[in-house]
Amino acid sequence: MEEVYAIIRAIELNEVQEMAFKHVQTKKVSEVIREQLEEMIRTGEVQPGEKLDSVEKLAKEFNVSRSAVREALSALRAVGLITIRQGEGTFVNKYDFSNMIAPVAERRIISKPEMLELFQVRKIIEVGAASLAAENRKDKDVEAMREALKEMEAASGDEDLGEKADVKFHLALANATGNNILKDMMQQLSDTLGRTMFESRRIALFSDQQTFDRLQVEHEKILEAIEKKDSNGANQAMLEHLINVENTLTAYHDK
Repeated sequence: MEEVYAIIRAIELNEVQEMAFKHVQTKKVSEVIREQLEEMIRTGEVQPGEKLDSVEKLAKEFNVSRSAVREALSALRAVGLITIRQGEGTFVNKYDFSNMIAPVAERRIISKPEMLELFQVRKIIEVGAASLAAENRKDKDVEAMREALKEMEAASGDEDLGEKADVKFHLALANATGNNILKDMMQQLSDTLGRTMFESRRIALFSDQQTFDRLQVEHEKILEAIEKKDSNGANQAMLEHLINVENTLTAYHDK
C-alpha cells in the first residue's frame, strides 16, 4: 500500500522520476487506484460477495479525492468486477479471471485522436440518419427509442453509466431510417460507440448532475423531432448533441 501512496503522490505532484515509477508517468490517480483494487480482488484479498469500504473511507486510505475513488469504482463496475447497490454499498462480484484481460482491453479509454476521428464519422453518418429517421420512422421505432431513453434515465438514478442504453438509442434510430446499409454500418460501429458513450457518461457522472442531465435532454430532443417527423429539427438536434459530447470529451482530455 505504501508503494501505491508513493505513486499517487508522484502523479499528483507531477514529480515522477525516471527510475521506479517511470512506467506510470501517464497514468491518472484513478487508474492507479483501480489497478490496486483490481489486484486486491484478483488475489482474493477481498472475496466475492464482500462489501468494499465506503468511498469516503477508501479516499482516506489512498489519500486521494473521493471523485478519484468513484472514477476507479466506475471502471471496475464497467468490467463486471463490482456491483454498486444504491443505499447499500459496493460489493465484489464472482468473476472469471481467465477472461479478465479481454474486457479490460475492450473498455480501455479511447485516445483523443481516435475520438476526434470517430466524431467526424458520427457527424457524417448520424446527423443524416436523424433526418432520414424522421422521414421514415414507424411507431415501433419511436417506442424502441423511448424505451432506451427510459433505461438511460433509470441508469442515472442508480449510478450506472448507461452506455448500453445510449448505444441502444442510436441503433434504434438507425433502424428507423429503413436503410439496411446504414443499419449495418452503425451496428459495426456499436462497440466503438459504446466506448465513447461510456467515457462521456463517466465524465458527466463525476463532474456534475447538470452535465449528466443534459445528455438525457439532448436525446429527448432528438426523439421529439423524429416523432414529429421534423427532419430539419432531428438533424439539428443530433448535430448539437454530438458537438456537445465531443466538447465534453475534448475538454477532459485536454486537462
